[in-house]
Amino acid sequence: MELNLEEALDAPVALSHRLEVPVGRLERPELLSLEPVEFSGLLQKADPGFVLTGELGVAGEVACSRCLAPVPFSRRGEVSWTFAPAHRRPSEEETELTASDLDVVWYDDFVVPFDPLVEEQLQLELPMKPLCRPDCLGLCPRCGTDRNTAPCDCREEGDERLAKLKSLLT
Repeated sequence: MELNLEEALDAPVALSHRLEVPVGRLERPELLSLEPVEFSGLLQKADPGFVLTGELGVAGEVACSRCLAPVPFSRRGEVSWTFAPAHRRPSEEETELTASDLDVVWYDDFVVPFDPLVEEQLQLELPMKPLCRPDCLGLCPRCGTDRNTAPCDCREEGDERLAKLKSLLT
């Protein structure tokens, strides 16, 4: 989808967009599945450009970071972008970036691609270290058994680099 900023010159424009994002495009190996991303918001004129505010909804499944079991997730949150004309962009020598500057999208033309902005926001919404449950025991590092479903007979061996320190305790 492309945003036509010119449409909001006279009056705010309500937007609604549903975006299918292939799992592989996000380059997140823990992402197992992703439902269509939904956005609804309002584009309006601001000084010096435009502001788009709205709500982004996403759901899917990610792999547990300990045992690799599928973990469903669902997120809904407010998002906002400021669009400013590129000719008003300060030169690199003039200014120091602030947190609000990171949300500015500089445009040369009134038509701006919207899907890359949604995909960037989507990266921020995906869980970082998902767990199937808080007390997940994970996989055995030796045999790969899921310790949540069955114990394994592997013996925990300590790190041989710490053997000298352990001898001090005995």
